[in-house]
Amino acid sequence: MFRVFNDYLKYIQLSVSPEIECAFNHFLADSKGLKNYCVTIHYNRFVVDVRLNKFGMEQAQKHFQKMMDAVGYPYSQMYVRFNEGNVIRYRYASCMENKMGFYCDVVYS
Repeated sequence: MFRVFNDYLKYIQLSVSPEIECAFNHFLADSKGLKNYCVTIHYNRFVVDVRLNKFGMEQAQKHFQKMMDAVGYPYSQMYVRFNEGNVIRYRYASCMENKMGFYCDVVYS
């Protein structure tokens, strides 16, 4: 699966546009059930760190699905999930039809 995701990334022209950063922050600020969150930029990708009030796989998955709907481009989206004990990590990418897009790591704890 990781190979497929990495191949997907090869075809996207990645950027960290202020509009996408704003969309992440706006969505997270309006989300319920969060202790806190942080959106940073590292090496041409977003890193989104989310602390849930009640941590669990189901809560993280529901929140992530809503975030993809709010932030992702409708043309194309792909993600891979890692379950790491008390941390759930997503590698997520999305792009427009012209292959301009973004990549982010989303970490729930």
